[in-house]
Amino acid sequence: MKAPVIVIEQRLRTRALALVLFLVLILFLVVSITLIGTSKSDSLPVTLYVVETLVPLGLVVGILMFLRVVVRVVETPKGRALEVLYGQRGFVRQVFGPDRLVTAHARHYSFMQMGGWGYRGSVRLLRRAALATRRGDALELQLKGNRRFIVTVDGPADFVAALELPSVE
Repeated sequence: MKAPVIVIEQRLRTRALALVLFLVLILFLVVSITLIGTSKSDSLPVTLYVVETLVPLGLVVGILMFLRVVVRVVETPKGRALEVLYGQRGFVRQVFGPDRLVTAHARHYSFMQMGGWGYRGSVRLLRRAALATRRGDALELQLKGNRRFIVTVDGPADFVAALELPSVE
């Protein structure tokens, strides 16, 4: 199988987001150690140990996922698609193929409109999602099934042109 041809690619600035997650992890661990160390009970609830394991694990996975995020338009046999790769070598990827894309727009969003940093929403469950690494210019995709995906990128008009979809101003 032949690898798709990359039309345009951009690595997102996500180090600040990873740093925030790392600081939350450190804070959580300090508070946890303090609470467990000052506990007067010899037997702590099992749920506390489960939380003490799962929360740091989730934060570490989040840090690894947001250390490197790449957004790119690729040429596939079916047409052009948008790929969002999370983590080293795109360990997790979201692909919006030509069969799912309806229109693409370049828009300007504030943090309030995006809901803050990080990945917000769910394309499958909530019918809308956003990957916000900063405020400002973003690529907005209208997908089939009245779904929407937004990702902050530099030069979203270049991504719109590369996708070769109808654009709505």
